[in-house]
Amino acid sequence: MKTSYSRKIVAAGALVAGLAFAPTLRADVEVLVSGGNASSSVLFDRATNFFGGTFTAVYGASSSTVRTYVGTVPGNPGLGNVTLDFVLNGAVGGLLDISENNPETTAAGTNLVPTVVDSSTSPNAVAVDPSQFTALPTYAVPYVFIKNSNSANTAGITNLTQRQAALLEAAGATVPATFFGGSGTNVIYFVGRNKDSAVRTEIDLNIQANGFQTYTTNGAGVIYQDTTNIDEEDNVDPGQVSGSTLVNVVKGITNSIGIIAYQNLKSGVAALSYEGVAYSTNTVQNGTYPLWGYENYYYLTSNNNAAQLQVIYAFYQSVTNAAFQSGTNPVFTNNFVPLPALKVARNADGGPIIPNPGYF
Repeated sequence: MKTSYSRKIVAAGALVAGLAFAPTLRADVEVLVSGGNASSSVLFDRATNFFGGTFTAVYGASSSTVRTYVGTVPGNPGLGNVTLDFVLNGAVGGLLDISENNPETTAAGTNLVPTVVDSSTSPNAVAVDPSQFTALPTYAVPYVFIKNSNSANTAGITNLTQRQAALLEAAGATVPATFFGGSGTNVIYFVGRNKDSAVRTEIDLNIQANGFQTYTTNGAGVIYQDTTNIDEEDNVDPGQVSGSTLVNVVKGITNSIGIIAYQNLKSGVAALSYEGVAYSTNTVQNGTYPLWGYENYYYLTSNNNAAQLQVIYAFYQSVTNAAFQSGTNPVFTNNFVPLPALKVARNADGGPIIPNPGYF
């Protein structure tokens, strides 16, 4: 079960207050942020804000998921030089790595165990012990089904029901476009995320998925069923490793439908309604659009490194800053939903949506 938002925010506030009176630390510190890339734009935007615009950036092989920022934090001179590493290998993968003490490779080439995991998948949903973590609530992350917006076959597809969505994932390329509201004789290919992704876990829980077949293309544009991807534990893990790569596959397979976090929506693809409701921040807030999950920062409660904790909470305050979340910054506005704005709640990933007290 998820702890209620109000209880978690009180706990977080108490810890922030306690850290505010901590003695000056006067030591360099490094923090590795792992987890899902659904919030990559927020993380990188807040990193530049965190360092006051003066920092050194190192980019990994994938600059969209692996970056390192080094600088000093205004107002916190006692921290010395702060290194913020981001290795966004998946919301589930990050939870597994921090709980199993598995190192990840940073943009600078060092191997470190995550210090904190940014995840809209709760530990409970993926059989990770939640009691080992302190959870800091940030916002709600919405997910959408997308189609290629330049395809005649999918032009008539504007909405998916729960039954259509579940069949889309399970049946693979055997269902004609007309079943989903499209036209022509072509089938519809499903393009999914890998199992380390919160997009995958949260949507699967919402649609009560009972199977998974995903498709991709090779260099020659040939469509084939994706069965060969291997995860870091050498298990078969079909599916795209990021939202940006998934969008590119949907652009390449014109008669396809995929799943992404809304912030990954790009030109050439269009979001579908789900159960007759289009995504908007308002439809998430009022409980009519269900494809979303709570985003939390998780760190090990046993972490007693005062400098790392001070960095974690200072960065958390930058992300949850009310002016940032309620302002016009394009990396947040319309892409995510502030938790205080929610008129509804859910007690488990993909679970029933219930009204908050006072909302009728």
